[in-house]
Amino acid sequence: MKNINWKVRLKSKSFWVALIPALALAVQAIAAVFGFEYDFGDLVNKLIVVVNTVFAVLVIVGIVNDPTTSGISDSQQALTYKQPKKDTVDYGDGQEFTERKEK
Repeated sequence: MKNINWKVRLKSKSFWVALIPALALAVQAIAAVFGFEYDFGDLVNKLIVVVNTVFAVLVIVGIVNDPTTSGISDSQQALTYKQPKKDTVDYGDGQEFTERKEK
């Protein structure tokens, strides 16, 4: 969790579009475990299923989204990656070296 830029993520609309539905679905599931059930009638229950489905899709979009970029697309740099980028040091001469993590 230390290597996540939370300040940037919290400013991202797509982060919130994924987080709020995820929290709503979690609260709904936890409430059901403790016996809280709602019965608003057949039509409203069907509407709730549709809303939950939309929420699930928004959560999935948030999972595949890079919240450190504007919008839902990847940065130009990220589009060039063939595999996830490792923590590297760029010495400015085109050479990058993987940082050694001290234990």
